[in-house]
Amino acid sequence: MNSTAELRSAPTGERQQPVRSTVLVADGDQIFRTRLCRLLEDLGYDVVAEASSALEMTKLLRGTEPELLIMDLPLARSAGFRADRLGGLLRRPPKVVLLTGGAGHQGLEEALDAGARGFITKVLDGPLLDSVLGHVLSDGCAIAPELFGGLMDRPTGSRTRFTRAHPRVSLLNDSERHVLQLLGCGFENARIAEELHLSRASVKTYVSRLLGKLHLENRTQAALVANETGLARQVAVAA
Repeated sequence: MNSTAELRSAPTGERQQPVRSTVLVADGDQIFRTRLCRLLEDLGYDVVAEASSALEMTKLLRGTEPELLIMDLPLARSAGFRADRLGGLLRRPPKVVLLTGGAGHQGLEEALDAGARGFITKVLDGPLLDSVLGHVLSDGCAIAPELFGGLMDRPTGSRTRFTRAHPRVSLLNDSERHVLQLLGCGFENARIAEELHLSRASVKTYVSRLLGKLHLENRTQAALVANETGLARQVAVAA
């Protein structure tokens, strides 16, 4: 590529499958970024732009307004990135998936606070990536199983934000506990409603109530608590 930021044109000829979502990829490693873009296109996603820095990413977000933003975690940290701030830049903020170089990356807790919906290591695994993005696009969250151990094995002080909620799980009623369990499995509201024979409105209410009782900010943090307490298996990102 001749530039570090690039708007990508749709390939000529017919696609083998319909476009599933538009994606912007932001990563400073050009070789990895190129391989990731190719994998995404093979999976049926439309990579509308790619960038190597936070400044380029911001400009391209405004110009393309993708449905998904896949971003390198160190790049996000250097930019002081927060997903909720995208609402001030775009009419329809993208759903964010962050990439980390390995299990237990020091920026993972900051990534949780930033409000991203997906967390995976930088391994070009097609089925894993496809499943993570599917969960995120369905308003769920997905965290690679190996990242749980990396987060929870860190010194106690660095994980207090999550472990302090564990005693409060006992405050949940049966319905809220079941919803938390399925959040830990990465299920979106529609799937939870189906599993528990509830309306989507009821599931939304239960999610809001359990977040309040556990003093958590979002469903991603709830998924971590569900897995750490053993209420749910580690999120299985494989379909």
